[in-house]
Amino acid sequence: MPEIDGLRFIAVTSVVLYHLAVFVQAGRAGGDPADWMWRIAAHGYRGVNLFYVISGFILGLPFAAHHLQGKPPVKLKSYFLRRLTRLEPPYLLNLLICYAVLVLAPGGDWRELLPRLAASAAYVHNVWFADQSAINPVAWTLEVEVQFYCLAPLLAGIFAIRPRRWRRAGLLAVILLAGIVQLYYWDATPRPRLSILYALQFFLAGFLLADVYLVDWEEKPTPHWVWDAVAVAGWSVLFALDDAQVWIVFPLLTLTLCVAAFRGVLVNRVLRNPAVTTIGGMCYTIYLFHYVVIPPMLRVSGGFHPLAQGLFAVFVVMLVSCAYFVLVERPCMQKDWPQRAWARLTGRPTGSI
Repeated sequence: MPEIDGLRFIAVTSVVLYHLAVFVQAGRAGGDPADWMWRIAAHGYRGVNLFYVISGFILGLPFAAHHLQGKPPVKLKSYFLRRLTRLEPPYLLNLLICYAVLVLAPGGDWRELLPRLAASAAYVHNVWFADQSAINPVAWTLEVEVQFYCLAPLLAGIFAIRPRRWRRAGLLAVILLAGIVQLYYWDATPRPRLSILYALQFFLAGFLLADVYLVDWEEKPTPHWVWDAVAVAGWSVLFALDDAQVWIVFPLLTLTLCVAAFRGVLVNRVLRNPAVTTIGGMCYTIYLFHYVVIPPMLRVSGGFHPLAQGLFAVFVVMLVSCAYFVLVERPCMQKDWPQRAWARLTGRPTGSI
């Protein structure tokens, strides 16, 4: 869906700008702090939560279609195999590249980093070490995503609830209750905070969007200019307020903005723009590489104006990401790539495997 890639563009752009501002503010660029950049990107990390809502929507759709439209049930073997073949190769190769860079850097110790690499590869670094990945720090969110992938078939049982008002009331209740509990235990230890326990409501907001998309819109949302106004106001609020001010309603606000992406007139047009959807379609690769590419690029351009440094760093991130996307991630988007790869290795036709 073009709108989903458009939302992915917003999510990955906000995260990249946030980390770029953090690195510049920390003085890693060797220049004065870029206060203007910080003011713009201070809450860009909320793009991660937008990613969670998108995941809930995309993964919830086939389960919702089964329960609400009578479509065939989701084959769990194919479901998990698809997650594995689509996401694992780009992720594991990225970890190996990051590990090699860290080992080759001054003071790098391959023995010390090897357990961290293994934990990150198995998606247990957050739980095992109670910290973000030492190999690629942004991988902590991917561990949360994997927890949701495993729980999604079970959570999707909520789509079997009838009537519609009770099903949606249940989703809303859990979404709000999760936010209240998390706000009460805001200073919890890293292990629960770096897990689905502090993200569940965003995935469920994606489930609620899937419900509306299939039942109310019948997969054909009707555009209206009112939703453009909602989008302008909503995005401003989302990135302006502090966490404590917005946390409980944050998932519902993000859900509203996703609705606006489908139903706005101008907003929908912008998000469906080919340039926007192309970058949004590469968000996985961009996300994997931006955090490790930005710091060295800022050091290389240390004598430049912060704006020039930022543009240079983003340019290199996009250059690296485009190459990796074309060579690694995009081939993995083909569902039958394992069969094709095996056929090339063995010289046997794909159909004979």
